[in-house]
Amino acid sequence: MYRTGDLARRRGDGVIEYVGRIDHQVKIRGLRIELGEIEAVLRGHPAVRDAVVVARDGAGGKRLVGYVAADADAELPRRLREHLGRVLPDYMVPSHLLMLERLPLTPNGKLDRKALPEPAPDAGVEHVPPSTATEHAVAEIWRSVLGVERIGGADSFFTLGGHSLLAARVAAQLRERLAVDLPLRTLFEAPTLAELAARIDREKADGAAEEEIARMDALLADLEADFEALPSEAAQ
Repeated sequence: MYRTGDLARRRGDGVIEYVGRIDHQVKIRGLRIELGEIEAVLRGHPAVRDAVVVARDGAGGKRLVGYVAADADAELPRRLREHLGRVLPDYMVPSHLLMLERLPLTPNGKLDRKALPEPAPDAGVEHVPPSTATEHAVAEIWRSVLGVERIGGADSFFTLGGHSLLAARVAAQLRERLAVDLPLRTLFEAPTLAELAARIDREKADGAAEEEIARMDALLADLEADFEALPSEAAQ
């Protein structure tokens, strides 16, 4: 016998009914996740006063939402996502990170989980339509993967409901449609449409430059070979 952490109750007919978990372990997309482990990593960031992570139901199933007590900083969610990504596997990085002045407490001074706000996909984000060919192409991929119609340059893949498994599908479609091979971590480092499109453009530019250098090297090698093949008097 061992403790599983599951909470159950016996019904009048003798059937044992599963109610939930005693601890804060959750199961998302078949993976067991200890929420306290994510919270500990968030609290380890110097800009974070306190943090809590919960699992909420969404259109694509359960998703992780992190609530962080910290000073207002527009760049902090991105830095925290990178911080989490360096320590935790992709599937343990919350799809939403909400910045709060303080976490809500009950009159007894305990965390009031029921008072935690629901994440709004476009809260505080001004809609900026895709402006470049790459942004339009990436937006089309996101629409097919996320099932979200309205996508702007400032929208975050994870705020729109993305997670690591969907990020893998995006990476596969980027290879297929745009012929660019990006590591999965790129979406965590550049989560907005505009940031990801800029990464893709830089990747393509770097690849084109490398191809041009290789072409020039091959041309120079051919010229050297032709020169060496000339008769000695002609080469003088």
